[in-house]
Amino acid sequence: MENLIGPLAALTAALFWTLATLLYSQAGSYLSATQLNLVKGIVACPLLLIAGWFTGQLLTLEANPATYLLLASGVIGITLGDTLYFSALRRLGPWHTMLLEYLAPPFAALLAWVLLAQGMRLQEVVAAAIIILGIVVVISEKPAAAKRVELSSSGIAAGVGAALCQALGLVMSFHALQEFNMNPLNAALLRLLAGTLALTIALLILKPSLLASTRAALRHTSLPWLLVAIVMGTFLAIWLQQTAIAYINPGLAQTLLATAPLWLIPIQWLRSQPLSLRSILGALVAVAGIALLFGLADVS
Repeated sequence: MENLIGPLAALTAALFWTLATLLYSQAGSYLSATQLNLVKGIVACPLLLIAGWFTGQLLTLEANPATYLLLASGVIGITLGDTLYFSALRRLGPWHTMLLEYLAPPFAALLAWVLLAQGMRLQEVVAAAIIILGIVVVISEKPAAAKRVELSSSGIAAGVGAALCQALGLVMSFHALQEFNMNPLNAALLRLLAGTLALTIALLILKPSLLASTRAALRHTSLPWLLVAIVMGTFLAIWLQQTAIAYINPGLAQTLLATAPLWLIPIQWLRSQPLSLRSILGALVAVAGIALLFGLADVS
């Protein structure tokens, strides 16, 4: 059963990210992407502190390699990675940006192999490839708006950079969890604290007016929906993400974390929205890959 904890945590995190995305749109937020990133961190950090205190998992912060690794991974993955992602989103649109995001799983697997000598078994590589193939099939229904987007080299560079930062942050966090005495909750807290603090400092230096306008933007936002989205998409999801990489290879974890688009299919069905044949076939392919991965975890 312990072998299933990592895959289940990653899939659940992907589900929570999907639900949070829908809730953010429901909130009718007037926050910019940067402001939302900041507010998420400000709300979720105290929640992780409270959770750590109640569960007895909160450790004293020590100046050791694990702490430095997690702080650096937060800056790379959350501050820099998210900034590059939003930059790509502005330049390329959601469809092309989402496709570039699927460079993160192979990046994570390659970095783990090169930097940590953490290779994947052939069966795991096959399972991950099947999952990514299914996801790409699901999102390959190119919307008409995507055809009008002119691909810019700066946008592509930002998208590739975002995937690389996400993968590198995950691998650094994986190393901290595997080699040092650090539990997933503390890892999530340190990463989010570092990412939020670095973003705050960057805004104070580069664009202090954005901080001042955040409070006004919150007045036009449905706070209950926003808070629920933050609890699910940041507080719980980042905790589950760190739990996943405490148990499985970063390449596999990143692959399962990338299954968020698959969760939209049953949600659309429950909302009586039509489903295309391509999305159903893609989901079936991805589910076959996930089933293979779980089968491997069960026998290992």
